[in-house]
Amino acid sequence: MRSFLKTADLGVSVEGLFLPVKLRRNAQARKMILRVDSTTGELKLTAPKHVSVRELQKFLDENQNWIAAEKAKVADMPELGPGDVFPLLGHRVVIHHTGVPPRKVSLADGQLTVGGPIDQAPARLVRWLRAEAKRILMDDAGEFAHQLGVSFKRVSIGDMKSRWGSCSSTGTLRFNWRLIMAPVDVRRYVAAHEVCHLLEMNHSPQFWAHVSSLDSRYKINRKWLREHGVDLMRLRFKNHQTDG
Repeated sequence: MRSFLKTADLGVSVEGLFLPVKLRRNAQARKMILRVDSTTGELKLTAPKHVSVRELQKFLDENQNWIAAEKAKVADMPELGPGDVFPLLGHRVVIHHTGVPPRKVSLADGQLTVGGPIDQAPARLVRWLRAEAKRILMDDAGEFAHQLGVSFKRVSIGDMKSRWGSCSSTGTLRFNWRLIMAPVDVRRYVAAHEVCHLLEMNHSPQFWAHVSSLDSRYKINRKWLREHGVDLMRLRFKNHQTDG
């Protein structure tokens, strides 16, 4: 077993490969929590401030098998390209790259067509998905804000690694663009959730009462997101030379 003397050197050997670990000390943490980033594969360890580096290393070494299994899941990350099917706005659509102008994206009859050069198609597709996500989530948020009698400053779209949405104290709502690939009710639940934070910047009983008033099935939708959201986080789009 390798002995580590500096936090900066913290890591673990898995199947002959040394993997560095990103450590975060938390005064409120009662135990060590290890996770593998579902999109990047980065190892992250949260630990109480009093735990020594030697104890941290021992914990990592004891969890080598778990780390290997989780890293394998990330390695199998789906990459979507022409001919592949993925969920969009509550439907299943197939990707088609034309390879010729015009350089635009269109959705019709269950097919998502991406025009223009093949090598730029994935980036063009993601830009379109982000724009659609913003348009639709603005509508969702506007609808729920009207029902609650509140207003927000603006809506922004991001590609957060582990969060689906947030609400700032200044009234900015931020959503993960991948919500556009979630079931419609799940996407709307997240919009409702963040709008309710305009009234309650916490997760108190009052907050959940507001959520329930907008989405009576929010527990079901939240459960779906917890069980299947990681699959949406892991989706990637790749280049194919042909649709064959």
